[in-house]
Formats: sequence, structure tokens, C-alpha cells
Amino acid sequence: MNAPLVCVKCGKSDIISGDIGLRTNRDKELIMVVRKYHGVEKKSPLVPLVCSSCGHVEFTVEDVASLEVSPEDKPINREFRPPPLQEYDF
Repeated sequence: MNAPLVCVKCGKSDIISGDIGLRTNRDKELIMVVRKYHGVEKKSPLVPLVCSSCGHVEFTVEDVASLEVSPEDKPINREFRPPPLQEYDF
């Protein structure tokens, strides 16, 4: 059983979740796109959570494991080259 959702702003448990009708891409799904220096683009649907007491909105990634980059993933651009290492990378 999942713990009840609590608003991080006001502390009340008046959370509305699920399909709230936000649209952002061609496929009409709300997604989280993760694009790192390796050139791989991953996406996962977002679940909106709205507090009906104070109006605070936050989003949760539906499948966080799908955002992990694996060795089998290919860059979205074939000419992709990682940026050169900088001093602040260490």
C-alpha cells in the first residue's frame, strides 16, 4: 500500500494526481527528456501532482529506471562527439 501523498509546501494531503490534461509534444504526452553529454536522449512520462489546498504543483517521473543510460543506447546524432574534458570535470 502506498503512503498518502503530502504537499511539500503546505503539508496537507489534498493531492490530486493523474491525468490533468497537460500537453507538450507531438504524441500529446507529458514527458521528461534527459539529454546528457553522451548524446543519448531518454524520455519518460510525467505524473502531475497538484495540491488542492495551496495550488502547489510538482511532477514525478513515471518510470525513473527508463532514464538510465545503458551501453546499448545510441546517440541521437551520429556525428555526436563528447565535449573535451575540462579542468572542472575532475
